[in-house]
Amino acid sequence: MDGEMANVAHIDLLAERVSASARKFIVITAVAGMGKSLLLRKLSKAFDVPVCTTPEADGTATGRAFLWDIPSRAETIAFDEAIFERFERVVIARRPETDVPGIERLIVHGEALFLDDHDLLLPERDPARRYQCGWPVLHGVDLEDPARRHQFKAYIGFEILRPLTAMQLATLWRMFNGHAIAGSAAELPFLPFVERTAEGILSACASGELRGIVREAANEEIGRRMERFEAATPLARALHQSGHTEKAISALQSAGMEEPAVRLFAEAGGVFYIHIDGPDAYARVLSGFSPEISADNETVVIANAMRALKFGETGRAKKLIADRFGRQSLDPMAVFASVAPYSLSFKGFRLVMMIYEDIVITDAMFERLYDYLDELPLEAALLRGSFYNAVLEFYIRQRRFNEAEMAAAQAFSSYRAAGVPLLVFYICVHQAVIRLLSGDATGAGSRIAEARRHMAEVGFESPADARILRLIEACHAYEDGRPQVLIAFINHEFDTFSQAETWPSLVEFALHYGSQALSEHFSTLSALGFLDRWRLHQTHDRQLRFMIEIRAALVMQNGNRWNDAAATLSAMQMRINRTWVEAALDDLARLSMHDEIEVAFAWLRQIVHERPDRAYLDRQISAMIANERVTGRQRRALQIWLAFVLKRTGRATEARAVLQRMFDDAARTGTIAPLQEERRFLGELMGDSRIEGFVSAAGPARRIMKRLSETGIKGRTIEQESGLSRREVRILLMICEGASNKFIAGRLGISESTVKFHLTNLYRKLGCTRRREAIAVARARNWLH
Repeated sequence: MDGEMANVAHIDLLAERVSASARKFIVITAVAGMGKSLLLRKLSKAFDVPVCTTPEADGTATGRAFLWDIPSRAETIAFDEAIFERFERVVIARRPETDVPGIERLIVHGEALFLDDHDLLLPERDPARRYQCGWPVLHGVDLEDPARRHQFKAYIGFEILRPLTAMQLATLWRMFNGHAIAGSAAELPFLPFVERTAEGILSACASGELRGIVREAANEEIGRRMERFEAATPLARALHQSGHTEKAISALQSAGMEEPAVRLFAEAGGVFYIHIDGPDAYARVLSGFSPEISADNETVVIANAMRALKFGETGRAKKLIADRFGRQSLDPMAVFASVAPYSLSFKGFRLVMMIYEDIVITDAMFERLYDYLDELPLEAALLRGSFYNAVLEFYIRQRRFNEAEMAAAQAFSSYRAAGVPLLVFYICVHQAVIRLLSGDATGAGSRIAEARRHMAEVGFESPADARILRLIEACHAYEDGRPQVLIAFINHEFDTFSQAETWPSLVEFALHYGSQALSEHFSTLSALGFLDRWRLHQTHDRQLRFMIEIRAALVMQNGNRWNDAAATLSAMQMRINRTWVEAALDDLARLSMHDEIEVAFAWLRQIVHERPDRAYLDRQISAMIANERVTGRQRRALQIWLAFVLKRTGRATEARAVLQRMFDDAARTGTIAPLQEERRFLGELMGDSRIEGFVSAAGPARRIMKRLSETGIKGRTIEQESGLSRREVRILLMICEGASNKFIAGRLGISESTVKFHLTNLYRKLGCTRRREAIAVARARNWLH
């Protein structure tokens, strides 16, 4: 294609430079299209000698100069210096891949003038230097012409790309497909369509047309090499090592080389590949395997099962596992038995699948799991990290936060060692959830910042995980007294979040914050509707159904629908019921199951509202506060209830002390959301000037109280606003829920005639004459949410 360069003026200048050189030998080393042959033809005219184009030097040549244009496919050329003694000037032109032993000695010793690709590039002042990278062969060529484009693609593939090593071709392909390149880019030889920035970083050329041609040529060269097994394997490995595993595996799959493709997939992480290159690349790779491989190969079956889990299809994942490994593989105790015939990789996946199953992890199961950990090599960072990640989830569910923190630290370390930032991000999210559930908003903030940093390191778009981060940030803002962030998330993103893959502890976390925010800032009905939407997505998950029912009961309590809350709790048919809670004392401190603690907590709250003067109620609350499995958020609420009971039973001094400790703790951890949820009890406490004055004397407590007052926590109670007595308020709320006089009498332990007496008084105070009017007044004044 040298004809294209007939008018390249700088070649004439190079010819003059060669002619005027004081050195006998001139060595020109450059890739195709740089103008070597054109330069020799010009020198041929100047010296009036022919150009030798054979692989061996012409020993019969005569004249003042010897011009040798070594053929492009020659690998090693014999160089006999004696042949050239009779010539005044010897000019040798070669490709970089052609070895001419002896030439380098002349260059190093300064006996030869050396010209390379940079000398042959178009000069900086030439406009084509910018648009066509200074490659002489492109001078004056219209790359938008389809015919010329096709010619140059073939030319680049044959002349430039074919000599490249597998790693060089892989690096070039990655560069021209817009991906970041690793340090291997430094191994690239000079290529006229690769530019070097001022910082020394290699990048694809500025010309969009030329970039497209090179990209197409690289794809074709990869396809050509993949047709031969001996070339396909090193090229696939090079693509993988240069950072583009998906291209490597798909190229092998397209060539029908499935076994090497499976091996490379396993080497790239297998089931963990979804966290390395992202779910889209993961799905494309898996879809490229044949049905036979997908059904039989352990690595591919496990990977497809993981994909099903990520789509929320736990049943599908179980079927894939059972079809390949047998029904017994669905029994965790069998899989983790000491003599179980399963690989470490399968056990690792089976452990992860347990996160998505409705399984109670017993102490015996934990022992089996830790036996599996002992089997894992220390260098198996991903498997070890996956183990700690799973048990971290189990510990969070059981509110064993100390063990959860230790597991999180181990998982963080393992995933960092494996170099997978998305998995490190998940651990930071878990740590933030632990701190928020513990009532430590300050500590959660640092973990959220860390999660944000690791998310920025992820090399692919992950909108679902970015949404998880926004949820955690919104809940943290809610703890800080900025509810609008969480409300905006619920309005605009929560439906999408609820339909995406997530893990149970995060679902529970979302249920809690979402329902509280809607209950506090909108209405009880909107909060209950929010919970009902989750029922549609998780109809078969017993644990999630339980969490929804508990949150629904607490939301009803917040909305002064105490009878409905009691009915919801009673319908749960658990060992821990109202009768058990009323009779328990020290047993409340010993409860260890998460479900039982949640139910006991809800029933205690109900009893505090209904009968704050009940004997030993303060001791029951104190026992619950002492329970190690109670979360920090729950402990704040329990302290408020305890102060409320103490005040109602005439022990204001003790109530002030309890509140003082609670406010100091809340100020230290930067948490106010649990206090907002207890406005029913805290509002009455802070309405007492003696209690408020005592508590607000301390600076930290005063700051928390100021933030609470901005949220309306110190608003007037129903009693203050209506002039009704406490018992009249209770009766009003009960008739608003549809309770009959007989039911009210039974619940309050009074006669029906006494109920009628109280109803007559409250009708008079509200300016009503019948029950329906009283209910209308309560709704109008927003005493019901």
